[in-house]
Amino acid sequence: MKRKLAISLLLVLVLSLALPLSASALSGGNLGYVTDSAGILTAEQQAELESIAAGISERYQCGVYIVTTQDYTEFGRGSIENCAREIFDRYLIGFGETGDGILFLVSMAERDFYIDVHGSFGNYAFPHRVDDTLDESFLPSFRENDWYGGFKAYLTTVEQLLVPAEREAEQEKLFSAGKGVGAVVVGLLSALGVTGGMKRKMKTAVEKRDADDYMTVTSPHMRVVQDHFLNRTRTVQVVQQESRSSGGHSGGGFSGHSGHGGKF
Repeated sequence: MKRKLAISLLLVLVLSLALPLSASALSGGNLGYVTDSAGILTAEQQAELESIAAGISERYQCGVYIVTTQDYTEFGRGSIENCAREIFDRYLIGFGETGDGILFLVSMAERDFYIDVHGSFGNYAFPHRVDDTLDESFLPSFRENDWYGGFKAYLTTVEQLLVPAEREAEQEKLFSAGKGVGAVVVGLLSALGVTGGMKRKMKTAVEKRDADDYMTVTSPHMRVVQDHFLNRTRTVQVVQQESRSSGGHSGGGFSGHSGHGGKF
């Protein structure tokens, strides 16, 4: 009897460990790059996808996350869009000051998905015009219930979109830096030109010590001619320029949430 009880308890323990993570498991701790709460991936598949997503995230400094769940309503009320944003904000995922990243949420109950993008670079790399490109990468596999194949194709497409985005972002940085350096150089050259012209004009000047040295034939007659210049005073008025705000978000672009969803 004791042996049967021990075996039963062992089976319960094994089954509890084998069960997929529930939404409550996402309420604390760190969020990995691939979280399979729905249990639609094998351990080997999840580990491989985790490695791929981590490599892409570190390489481009833009977090790439996948979360599956049986029913997104386990996370709270509202739409799957709100759920995706809730996960993103709750765990403070993403890279950099603006939290650059992309979160792919899959809900199995009604076969829903939502892709949430966040951060200035995230929104730059994944604008609305690439929505179809992202969807077409995984939908064919998902419709055949090939979750691993769909996620792997999705990660491949994400990296393909990040490559040119990073290149363009770097070029913009270099262009902006070049404009700044160019402005400084032009300013210095202009200043040198002005001072050089002034110096050339001053070469013809002859020092005059007495006031009568400045008298010309057309100057009015002055009775006192022995005055000497002892000092000279110059008044400079500083004009304050009105400060202006360029508006928009820091980082050169929209840094909030954007995204899209659908059915598979």
